[in-house]
Amino acid sequence: GGQAGPVDPQAWDSAVARLIRAGHSLHAVLGYSVPQAVAFLRIEGQLERQRLAQLVGVVAVAAQGEKRSIEQLQHDLLKE
Repeated sequence: GGQAGPVDPQAWDSAVARLIRAGHSLHAVLGYSVPQAVAFLRIEGQLERQRLAQLVGVVAVAAQGEKRSIEQLQHDLLKE
């Protein structure tokens, strides 16, 4: 393989921030290899997309404004 080009510092900052927001410590993130960081970022992206998809469902139910639907959703979200 060839040499990778220069890394955009802003992109790296954003990647570190995403991993920290996902629960990784700065110390841990700085110790990750590039393939590890990429794998964690890929997983974090998948989880974020799933969370957003769920949020769309919550907003859709709330937008309908039916009290029964909203109460049922709240019940479903709060059960363990």
